[in-house]
Parts: sequence; C-alpha cells; structure tokens
Amino acid sequence: MIAPFVSMWATLLIALSLTASAQAQVLSRLSALGLQRDAVTVSGLSSGAYMAGQFQVAYSASLSGAAVLAGGPYGCSRGSVSAAMFNCSCPADQNFLLSAMTAMGGGCQVFNPDVYLVFSERAVKGNASAHAIDDTFHVKGHRIWLFSGGQDHVVDAQLVKAAEKFYQRLGVPSAQVHLEANSEAGHGFPSPLATQACSLTHTPFLTQCHVDAAGELLKWLYPNPPLMQAGAADEGSLKQFKQTPYDDRNVFSSLDSTGWAYVPKACEQPGAQCRLHVAFHGCEQGQSFVQDGQKFGLQFVKKAGYNRWAEAGRIVVLYPQVKPSTQGNFFNPYQFNPKGCWDFWGYTEKFAALNPGAPNFAKQSAPQMKAVKAMVDDLLRGL
Repeated sequence: MIAPFVSMWATLLIALSLTASAQAQVLSRLSALGLQRDAVTVSGLSSGAYMAGQFQVAYSASLSGAAVLAGGPYGCSRGSVSAAMFNCSCPADQNFLLSAMTAMGGGCQVFNPDVYLVFSERAVKGNASAHAIDDTFHVKGHRIWLFSGGQDHVVDAQLVKAAEKFYQRLGVPSAQVHLEANSEAGHGFPSPLATQACSLTHTPFLTQCHVDAAGELLKWLYPNPPLMQAGAADEGSLKQFKQTPYDDRNVFSSLDSTGWAYVPKACEQPGAQCRLHVAFHGCEQGQSFVQDGQKFGLQFVKKAGYNRWAEAGRIVVLYPQVKPSTQGNFFNPYQFNPKGCWDFWGYTEKFAALNPGAPNFAKQSAPQMKAVKAMVDDLLRGL
C-alpha cells in the first residue's frame, strides 16, 4: 500500500512543480532589448488595423511604418459605436439588433472614400493642434502596406481605399505605399499556416489565400535586407508577459492580463540591434475570446505567420492582447466590447461621441494607446 501512496504523492509534486514552472515563465514585464528606435512598425487586422493606423499616426515620430489589413482611415468612427458598426465596418454576424435596425432603414452604409477623408482630416487636425498626437509631418517618411479583399463584406474595399487616400493627403509618396487588393479574399488574415478557404469570413479569421501577408508586409516595411526570407519559428522564443504593469487601474482599458512577444534568441544578445513590430489581432482573435465554450488562445499569435519571418529577419514581434467586456451595451457603449476588439469607436471613454472632431481613443492619452506605447518603450530600452 505504501508504494502506490508514494507514487501518488510523487505525481502530485511533479504536477505542482510543472504548474509553478509555467507560472514562473510569465514575465513580470517586458525585457529591455535595446532594439532599433528608428525601426518600429505596426500592423493589424480589422479592429487591429484601425488600432495600428491610429497608433502609427499618434506616435508617428517614434514609428517608421504601418500595415493596415481590412481597415479604414484614422478616426473613422468619430467616437460613435453606430458609425463604427454601420459605416467603418459591418459585423459579419447580424444579430437581432442589427437586423432590426436594418429593417428600420438603418444598417450598413459604405460611403465614397472622400467622405471618410473629411472625418479623418478633421480628427487629425483637432488632435494635432491640441498636441494630443505627434506632428503628422513624420508620417511622410513612413512605409505603408494595405490589404483589401474583394469578398470582404465586413470592411469594404472602399474603406481601405480611403485609408490609402488618407496617407496620400498626409504627403506619403506613392512609392512608399503598397495596396494589395485580392479579389478572392473575405475578411481575414491571409496566412500559409491557415486552412480556412480564402473567401470565407468566419472564425478564426485566418485564411489560405496563397498570400503570406505577414511576410509581404514585413518585407515592405523593412526593405533592408531586400531578400529577407522566412525561417523556422522557435517555440522557446515565444514569451508571455504581464500586461497589468502597463495598464492604468483607474480607467477602463479592456486589456487582458497578459500578452505575448516573439523574441528571436539572437535578439536577446547585447548589441543585436534587432527591429520591433507590433501585431494587433482583430475582433474575436484575442487569446481570451470564447466561442462555443472554447478560448481562441494563441491561434493568431502562432498562425498569422509573423514568427518565422521574425526569426530570419531579426525582428521582435509584440502581440498585445485585448479581452471581451459586456458591461455596457449598444446604446451605452462605454465598456461594451463583447468581441474583444481594439478600441476604434471610444468604448474606453464615457462620452466618446461628444467630441467627434478629436476622439480620445485615437490620442496618445487613450488607455490602450498609452499601454502599448509603454510596452514598446520597455523593449527599446538598452540592455
């Protein structure tokens, strides 16, 4: 009887040891890696695309480029949840409320690209004049990569075209802007690691379009070296870190408790001078989003395809995470983020719609913006 008892306790101790080890592997905050300060770029899909664009414009002096996949121009929603859902995007799953509004003459309406430019230019002007964002002069030196899908009925191609015009209006030379328009693509992130058909708009929003979006956008944003190739991702280079040190507990941010970073081992060495890319997931792609009883987990982090390019290109990839929140509602959107989207309509502020000319969610002072910038600053610090 003694042997089984000892064996049982041994097994329990091993399990506890493994659990403690796993917990210890969560970094208390991001490590200082001394990354190149002039080579910070961002990208994102859908709400992540909007976040990438507004982060880029707000901190333009600190960035060198952005990739916007299925997203429109800066400040598109004007701080209005209805504009976000019916003009700047059109949710794929039309629930009862959306169907009712459509029946009453509402529903999705995509404007001519020039209409969005009025909103965006007003927002930029208002925020820049208040010194709430960097001078947009810096954007002129950025490289821009855009992606639209011909079968994407969530974020219409006209919105991506509006984003292209927005950058042109800011003075970005056409030689620095690339628009990838795929007539077969639905609403998703094209990745060679995906198995879902290109035209589908469905979870996990990772699609097989015979396009390596992560590779193409990174090669565009980082043209040197010109022949960058994909490597093999190393599971040991994927690190989990606590996002709580970057979060202001006095305000609502919808940030998850942890995020992820892919750090090639070469980039942990002193003097490595690696580059930094921030990848924003889309709605329903955060690690804590639950559908049919299952968490989304690390599907975006591992299968979007960034990590293998990061390994070969000496690029650290930061994957900040947002979690769902249902404390608000459609008519009172403060804290209403049921799909775990990045804030591009103002759910992190109580009265977003009262300031349509200069929405707070797209300023440096917005909680998500400040938190991600603090993460970036930690990684840029010297070893």
